[in-house]
Amino acid sequence: MIKRRTQETALTEQDFVNGVNANQSDETPNLDPKAPRKFKSHTLPLNEYEYNLLVALADRYGQTHSGIIRYALKQLALKDN
Repeated sequence: MIKRRTQETALTEQDFVNGVNANQSDETPNLDPKAPRKFKSHTLPLNEYEYNLLVALADRYGQTHSGIIRYALKQLALKDN
């Protein structure tokens, strides 16, 4: 049997053009800092100096390269507040 699609909320053409969404709320979502890291990934080109600096920091603090970058991001975010 064919299941027909039905539109749950009827948007006017003007609302659609303006980007009005039926589920829109003014609240910002609470993001979990310990959530799984499956959202985005980056490839970061480094020169030899930057890479050696990253390796030295990772060895000094016993972290991975990604861990050092994450730590730096968090510290910069706290510094701006």
